[in-house]
Amino acid sequence: MSGLEVAGVVLGALPLVISALEHYANGINTAKRFWRYKTEIRSLILQINTERGIFINTIEQLLTGIVRIEQMSDFVSNPGGKKWGEAGIESKLKERLRGVYGIYLDNVTGMESSLHKIMDKLALNPDGKPQFTDPGLFKQEYKRLKFSISKSEYAEQLTELKNFNQALARLTKQSLELEPSRTVTKARSCPNFSALQNYARTLFETLRQGIRCNCDSHAVKLRLESRSQREEKEEDLLERTPFRVIFTYATDTGPRLSTPNSWNWKEADIRCLVEKQSHATLPQRADDACVSQSATRRVKFEQVQVHQGNNNTTVTVIEQQVTSTTVSRPEQIHDLCKTISLLQQPQRDLCIGYLTDSVKRKYGIYPLQPPNSCDQQQWAAYSLRQILTERANLNRRLTKHDKLRVAVDLASSVLQLYKTPWLDEEWSDNDVYFIHRPGISPAKVFEHPFVYRRFSSKPTPDNAVAQRAHCRVIRNQTLFTLGILLIELLYGKSIEELQSRRDLDCDGTPGVAWCTAERLIEDEIEYEAGPRYLDAVRRCIRCDFNRKDSSLDDEDFQRAVFDGVVAPLEKTLLQFTSLD
Repeated sequence: MSGLEVAGVVLGALPLVISALEHYANGINTAKRFWRYKTEIRSLILQINTERGIFINTIEQLLTGIVRIEQMSDFVSNPGGKKWGEAGIESKLKERLRGVYGIYLDNVTGMESSLHKIMDKLALNPDGKPQFTDPGLFKQEYKRLKFSISKSEYAEQLTELKNFNQALARLTKQSLELEPSRTVTKARSCPNFSALQNYARTLFETLRQGIRCNCDSHAVKLRLESRSQREEKEEDLLERTPFRVIFTYATDTGPRLSTPNSWNWKEADIRCLVEKQSHATLPQRADDACVSQSATRRVKFEQVQVHQGNNNTTVTVIEQQVTSTTVSRPEQIHDLCKTISLLQQPQRDLCIGYLTDSVKRKYGIYPLQPPNSCDQQQWAAYSLRQILTERANLNRRLTKHDKLRVAVDLASSVLQLYKTPWLDEEWSDNDVYFIHRPGISPAKVFEHPFVYRRFSSKPTPDNAVAQRAHCRVIRNQTLFTLGILLIELLYGKSIEELQSRRDLDCDGTPGVAWCTAERLIEDEIEYEAGPRYLDAVRRCIRCDFNRKDSSLDDEDFQRAVFDGVVAPLEKTLLQFTSLD
């Protein structure tokens, strides 16, 4: 049995021993000859009940954060149940106890052995119950079964039980105290956020330059997602980091432009096409990068197969029952507006062309085919503000899992998009969007948030000029806003709806939102979402990272924010999903 399963056996045996002793105490009351044992039996019951209480507290402490709080009572009251044998809980227990797991197992096994000896001396049946039910038969059954009722006969087992139990309590206390420092020690490497920021800036400008028309009816929504993998080389980061976007463009102009059906939506992945040295003997054109591979390899893009030989090239396109001997090779896109508007149903994973940036790097456009049941012209975007204030036309609320997942995406994306055209310093819940796709499961609505940018061929104004001055108490406005959004997500309400009367008395402070956030940090958030979520919010609102520099341009500060905000949110989400 696992350590947790043995603990379940102990937890189940303790009340059986107590119940048996109480049954014998009732029997003693009927036999005057044994009255001298009344005090001894009651003392035994108290001692074992005390050890049971200590053991339950130890188990609850040890499993806090592993078993959900609302499930803990049922878990402890059903020792030996199905949950006690779950491998996931046992593995987390081993991770928490680290090197003392074996010692923990030895002590809990020792408790089990001591309890078995006590149960043998009480002459209990295989179910752990007395072999007679009528207390009036105590005298006769005592002679027949010869069970022990003298406290001195249990002294050795009680001492063992107490020592093992105290050792478990000390091991648990020390392991919990050491857990935060152990977590810091094993912290994973921080993603290369500076390179991601440069990538995001370049991508924005490349897309903007791709718009050749003079209309202002183009928009791009960039999907926000957590990126935790560190790539040391910029080339590897570019190659392995696709961005998901949704292009929207007007299919009509004039007064009807605001109606849903006047907009067209196209979803696509954008991937940087990093050219590597080819070992093929055939000459390779620069614009073949989207589909070609080395000479001896077989390349497959869903239904596309390419075979290359030493002296010739054969390209076969297979789509259901249709075969063709030619395939149009992706070319450079000179007019993104025209290319997107003329795009028909795309093949999955097929590059329709590429844009180039100022240093001639290529960015392939890979349109995604929507499900047959989904009419893209019926898609709609709702801001987080609309969802929080219940002004979105959705039949689904944010669940706890949705909130935690979105929180992780937002926190990571702040580090990825800081001081890029995608994210203003003075951002808010009006800048975060969710896409409603009729015909697709409502659960998909909150799978990832998006940010929205309207594109035109005209240069984008410098955001820094437009930024308003903010209170010096708020050391980093972008992180402060992230903290506010984390609070809004947690409660499912706008920060204004969370205000209390005392928050309005905000003279000498950065404002009502700051006062509301501070009150919730001090009084409520830990009870609503746990200590990790609280720490993430507190650090964002107060910019509390024990550092003088508070700019997300600085790599050391990026690391501090990743460790102090993103990582705790990820752990909160992981804990929730593993126990769901």
